[in-house]
Amino acid sequence: MRIILLCRHLSLFSELGFAGGKSKSLYGKEGHLGQTLIKFVNNPAGLKEAERLAEFLERQDHGRVGWSRVQATHSLDPDTSPLLVETDNRGEKKRILYGYLAISSDMDELDSDSRKRATLKSRRDFDPSD
Repeated sequence: MRIILLCRHLSLFSELGFAGGKSKSLYGKEGHLGQTLIKFVNNPAGLKEAERLAEFLERQDHGRVGWSRVQATHSLDPDTSPLLVETDNRGEKKRILYGYLAISSDMDELDSDSRKRATLKSRRDFDPSD
């Protein structure tokens, strides 16, 4: 099992100072789903790194709630919407990273291969005091 963070528009992951995750783009019958899995090591350090990234994105309003808000706006142009693309001080456009820790209801979003390999664990499974 890996600790999974579902991300949208993955870019600059390592440049943000996050390490230890391996990414995998998700595909469906119609092609790329616009989602990337970031898998972390199955230990307390991996969980901590995944939580740190999820909290970082949540503070920017780019977590689960922020992504739900983006999805609710169906008419967004993915190349120009300020919810999906930001322009840096040089005028270059970069996709905005959205992500959150996967929970059991997110399993349906995974491709069949990832779904077969994933198992669910409680955070308590990582707590050595129990």
